[in-house]
Amino acid sequence: MSKALNKIFAFFGNKWTKLGFSLLSLGYGAFLARVAWLTFAYYFVYENPAALFLLYLFINIIFGIAMIYTRKQILTQIVVGFMHPFILVMLIFGFGNWYLVAPAFVTATVVFFASGVNESLKVILGTTYMIIFFLAVLGYLTLEMLTIRIPVPVDMDFSQRDGNYTEYAKGGGEIGPYRLVAYVDPETDDNRFATYYIEATGRDKKYPFLVCERVLGCVKAGTVKYSSNPDIRWVADDKLWFDGRFVEIDANGKIVRNEEFDDDDGESYVVTAQPPMTQTPEMTKTAENGD
Repeated sequence: MSKALNKIFAFFGNKWTKLGFSLLSLGYGAFLARVAWLTFAYYFVYENPAALFLLYLFINIIFGIAMIYTRKQILTQIVVGFMHPFILVMLIFGFGNWYLVAPAFVTATVVFFASGVNESLKVILGTTYMIIFFLAVLGYLTLEMLTIRIPVPVDMDFSQRDGNYTEYAKGGGEIGPYRLVAYVDPETDDNRFATYYIEATGRDKKYPFLVCERVLGCVKAGTVKYSSNPDIRWVADDKLWFDGRFVEIDANGKIVRNEEFDDDDGESYVVTAQPPMTQTPEMTKTAENGD
C-alpha cells in the first residue's frame, strides 16, 4: 500500500506531470472567456437550473484544484493574471445572477492568491482589480437608481424580458428562422410600453441544461403601449405584421427598407396599406358566419 502511495506522490510530484496539468489553466481561461461572451451576447433560458448550477460549480472546482496544483508553473501564473477581466464582464452583464458570477469569482481569486506569482505583482494586480470591480458595481447601481440602461449589446434590460411571450416564425419545423420577443416596462411605470425585437434562432447555442438565445445583432420591430392589445403576428418566415405595418427581414437578418415609415423613435419599416387578406381576423370571422 505504501509503495502504491509513493508511486502516486512521485507521479504528481514530477515536474513534467505538473507542466502537463498546467495546460488545464488554458482550458479554464477559455471557459471563462466563453461564459463572459455568452453573458454579453445571449439571453439564458434555463432548462434545469439546479443541475446547471451543480455542473457549473463542479467545473470551477475541478479547474481550481488543477490550477492550485500547478500554481508554480509559468503557464498557470500567466493565465491567473488575466482571469478577472472576464469575470468583470460577467458581473456587469449578468449582475444579480450570483450563481453565475460567484463560483468563477471565488475560484479565480483563490487561485490568484495561491499562485506562485510575485508577491509585489499580486498586490498591484489585486488592488487594481478590487478598485475596478468596486467602481463597476458602484457605476451599475448608480445607473439602476437613475433608471439608465447600459446600451450594450443592445438597448434592453434582460430583467424586463417577458419570459411568457415568444412568437416564432414557423419555418419547416416547430421553430422558424426568427422569433419575436418582448421587453415590458416595470409595473411601477405609469406609462408602460412594450418593445418588440426580432432575433435569429440560427445563432442560438445549446448546452447541457441551458439554451442561449442570441440577442446581439437583433433588430427592433417596434414599440407599443402595453395595454393597447396590438395586432402582431408572423405572416411569413421573414415577414411580420406589426400593428398596421409590415416588417420584413432580409437574408442577413436586417430590416428591409423599401417604402419607409418613420415612427417617433426614427425606426424605419416596410409598410403596406393592410395586412394579407388570409391573415385578417375580421375576414376569418365573416367566413365562419357565412356572410
